Amino acid sequence: MGIRVASSMDVTRGQGHILNSRGDRDGAAWGKRAEWCDYWGPVEGKVVGIAIMDHPTSFRHPTYWHARDYGLFAANPFGLRDFTGDRSANGSHTIPAHGGVTFRYRIYLHEGEAEQAKVADVAAAYANPPRVDVR
Repeated sequence: MGIRVASSMDVTRGQGHILNSRGDRDGAAWGKRAEWCDYWGPVEGKVVGIAIMDHPTSFRHPTYWHARDYGLFAANPFGLRDFTGDRSANGSHTIPAHGGVTFRYRIYLHEGEAEQAKVADVAAAYANPPRVDVR
């Protein structure tokens, strides 16, 4: 799951920022595992953001984030070797015959910075939706 953000949202060339659920910010968010990651910055005079949330039932949750400060923004559960720096790490995955793999992500488009947009609350609601019992 990947997105390229507007150049004005870039951390390096624009006025953007990155934050993940573990508190890693901007360049420090690259290659880290987290339940969600948010990228925000100015676009046409407004501060807007894009958050990607990794569901707890998704493959290799919490995923690694290929969130680069130049605007590339992707959930990447396969890049273990690069993200961990361990040359013996293998991020490949073989799907057995008649098997499957499930990726579950939610994209949340919002106004304001991550805290203002309550990204953490939206992600928590996605991961743990309210239970409804019909009687």
